[in-house]
Amino acid sequence: MNYSIKRQINWAWNFAKGFHAQIFVYFLLELSSIVFSLLFVYYSKKSVDIALNVIPGDLRLHIFLVVGSVFAGIVAKLIATYINQKTQLKFTLRIQNQIVAKQLNAVWQVLKQWFTGDVMVRITNDCNEVVQMISHAGVNFIVTTLKLIATFIFLWVIDPMLAIMIIAISPLFLFSKIYFKRLRQLNYNVKQSESEVGNIMQENLRNRGLIQSLSIFAARHFIMESAQQNSLGLKLKQLNFNLLTQTMMKVAINVGYLTAFIWGIYRLHQNEITFGTMTAFLQLVGRIQSPILSLITFFPAFIRFRTSADRLMEIDLIEQVETSNNHFAKEINSIRFENVTFAYEHQDVIHKLNVDMKAGEPVAIVGASGKGKTTLIRLLLNLIKPVKGRIILEDKTGDVKDLNSSHKLNFSYVPQGNTLFSGSIYDNLRIINKSITEEQMINALNHACADFVFQLPEGLHTKIGEQSYGLSEGQAQRIAIARAILRDCDIWLFDEATSALDEETSNRLLDNLMKYAKEKIMIFVTHDEKVALRCKKVIQMN
Repeated sequence: MNYSIKRQINWAWNFAKGFHAQIFVYFLLELSSIVFSLLFVYYSKKSVDIALNVIPGDLRLHIFLVVGSVFAGIVAKLIATYINQKTQLKFTLRIQNQIVAKQLNAVWQVLKQWFTGDVMVRITNDCNEVVQMISHAGVNFIVTTLKLIATFIFLWVIDPMLAIMIIAISPLFLFSKIYFKRLRQLNYNVKQSESEVGNIMQENLRNRGLIQSLSIFAARHFIMESAQQNSLGLKLKQLNFNLLTQTMMKVAINVGYLTAFIWGIYRLHQNEITFGTMTAFLQLVGRIQSPILSLITFFPAFIRFRTSADRLMEIDLIEQVETSNNHFAKEINSIRFENVTFAYEHQDVIHKLNVDMKAGEPVAIVGASGKGKTTLIRLLLNLIKPVKGRIILEDKTGDVKDLNSSHKLNFSYVPQGNTLFSGSIYDNLRIINKSITEEQMINALNHACADFVFQLPEGLHTKIGEQSYGLSEGQAQRIAIARAILRDCDIWLFDEATSALDEETSNRLLDNLMKYAKEKIMIFVTHDEKVALRCKKVIQMN
């Protein structure tokens, strides 16, 4: 989606709240460096003319003012750089955290459309482009424009004709609509290719064990190289275009400089200007060159900002899950489905489901793959909403509420597969509740048949690698169950909780759960008939 320039700048400027003062101070310091630069030109001109006895004056004083203006400019520049770089670091963290938060809280229907590698590229590269523009390049553009105007005025005072010649020959004609349109399309293509490379790279790294097991390294490597070559080709096109336009601009600027230099020499030869004026004149021409060269680099940066802002706004403006009114209910007695229907692309997956799941009556959800078990889990967790019908929570007093996103805290959920985070076992258990004690952790691990943790050299503080590296799948599964137990909710939801366990451990775990959760609503989504036989109610999804 292409947003307007105004909307993009407003969006980015709102992100910079809290840094407006620092950005303004940076602007003032950069502005002061322009003043000191022009003072240097002015006093150096007078110093030369005084030294050649063209005009009277105190030479020592003017040399002191020349040196003072140089050092003042250096100090202003150093302070400005420090403030700006510190602001950029903090600003980058803020915008990255906000974009990550928006992804974590996106509604499920939107979330499933995003690839992790693409999001990572946007969080790193695109966030930097936006921060650079708002806190640095944008300010520098304003300062550079003011510097160009001030220098032009100064040059006009010395020689109006020369000032007109310099502006007329400057390559401003290249900043046309065609230039911007072409550059923006090139930037968009490059950004998209970087996201594609990021997707493939993330997928390869996440599944490196699988790639080795299936001996498909060559195939995956070829896919990666193809994407990289495509990205390289697009970047070379962008490089060639930038090189061509910058060369044309620099040629025009140097033609202007040579014209100004020859004009100045001619006037000096005709005794129409002093040597001091010629010195100031050459310095001013150099100071016009510098702002124009800065403007040349600004416009490609601005195009990159616009492309990056579009890509980040796509994430920032996506629909969010309501989290402000999370409600932890006590003594939930039942979950009731009343004529619940859900469809994917107009095809019913669940049709007029009516079922009552009660505390103390474990429920098994069974059925072949693709028959709606996963959809049922998503409905319970309110990741998706029924097309028709209601899902109702009823407490022990008989009060009823429609299930909504605020009720997620009432579910202890153990997803299928690997769901541990890198860090220690202690960290993984404590993430549910920062106030839980080690005694509670030990109790939960015992109920989850995860007492193997106490035999590990570092016990609870054993480190877990990415994708639970260092643990078997069954061990990781039991730690995830212990984590769910520590939430101590009234509704426990297990998705294939025993799939990686041997029969003896599976039976022992089920015995523990049945005893520990007599007053809870327990829902097992399973293919295991033995698990289903332990439940009082079996729902066949067909």
